[in-house]
Amino acid sequence: MVSYPLNKSPSGKKAIPLLPCILQKNDKPVPEVNAIEEKELQKGPQRILYDGSLEEIDPESWPDLFEPAFLEKNNLVNSTAAGRGQVYFFSRGSLELVLRHYRRGGLLGKFISDCYLGFSPRGSRPFREWRLLWKLYELGLPVPRPAAARIIRGPGFYRGDLVTIEVKNATALSALLQKKPLGEEGWQTVGRTIRRFHDQGVSHPDLNAANILLRDMEVFLLDFDKGSIRPDGAWKKDQLERLQRSLEKWQRQADTFHFSQPDREALVAGYKTGN
Repeated sequence: MVSYPLNKSPSGKKAIPLLPCILQKNDKPVPEVNAIEEKELQKGPQRILYDGSLEEIDPESWPDLFEPAFLEKNNLVNSTAAGRGQVYFFSRGSLELVLRHYRRGGLLGKFISDCYLGFSPRGSRPFREWRLLWKLYELGLPVPRPAAARIIRGPGFYRGDLVTIEVKNATALSALLQKKPLGEEGWQTVGRTIRRFHDQGVSHPDLNAANILLRDMEVFLLDFDKGSIRPDGAWKKDQLERLQRSLEKWQRQADTFHFSQPDREALVAGYKTGN
């Protein structure tokens, strides 16, 4: 796999230069786009990390764009989706954006739904995920481009949100398989894509069928909360197995779900082959 050196780590304040065009498997060049430019804004208890290269968004408007009530009042919401919490798809100028509020899962989430312990914005989950997405996006990996992250600080805790650029015309793997089979080449493409991330040391602890998007034969990974760059290890095999357990769970729960042993074998074959 070809990787491109970064001039500055995602914790710095300068923009990373544009990458050269990257050739995909079909040899079609990926067009260059503006480099992500890290900026910060503080409004009272709010700390916001945002991409200053998004010229259509006035930085002073970011506090409002994190508020669903503001988006709905100004008819900016295009659609919503259910997950651990409500996800809002909205427009700002020509940009199509996705707003996600951080919510806890599991037993603890029943009592403390969206509060996280912490004092440092840099160590918060939204800021960490934003900076990881920045690095992955600049490496040419198929992830949503990060737009902004916000925390609202309280006494010893914070609440958080993340805004990304929408991956247009894409469908979650979990939803697609309820409608039709993916096919051998599709499964191999999913496996090869996961291998691309793992070859760069990218860990996705919550790799499941709902966090994989497909657009024709393109595959994207979502939701890198708790994601990280790690040394090589058994976690790669564990995450591939976690995805397979997720697919099996969907198969048990959905009325129709197209996942078979040959599909599993094609997924693993694609992963082993890599790019």
